[in-house]
Amino acid sequence: MLYILMGIFVLIFVIGIITVCSGNDGDSLIAIGGIGSVIFLIIWLITIGRYNSTKSTADKQIVVLEERNELVIKQIEPLVDKYLDYEGSTYKDLKLEANIIVSMANYPQLKGDEFIQSQIKIILDNQKEITNLKLSKAKLNAYKFWIFVGE
Repeated sequence: MLYILMGIFVLIFVIGIITVCSGNDGDSLIAIGGIGSVIFLIIWLITIGRYNSTKSTADKQIVVLEERNELVIKQIEPLVDKYLDYEGSTYKDLKLEANIIVSMANYPQLKGDEFIQSQIKIILDNQKEITNLKLSKAKLNAYKFWIFVGE
């Protein structure tokens, strides 16, 4: 579509030049054709640039984010396993008595899971970014009408 509109303005520009050369007043056609061509050239460059940046980088960005997620999961898994083993061994031999319950209630909670929570947040943020990249890639078909570029 952009090619057709660009062609129309170039044609108007050429008709204006031919009109001026034949002695008639074609300055307005030259101005309309030239200005229109420049405007559509700018629009075309922006459209091609956005299309190309999404098409050429989306897959690579998705791969990097998925690799990061795998690394974070590999860091979390041993910690979770150790925590589950610790919890199982700690509570296995526990006999509930009044003084133990009071001691456990007064003992401050450890915040060792903050690291795990931050890692899970990284994974969730990466998943959201992967989804956005995949959606951007899926939207590339909308450009076909304007620039006649296949998938």
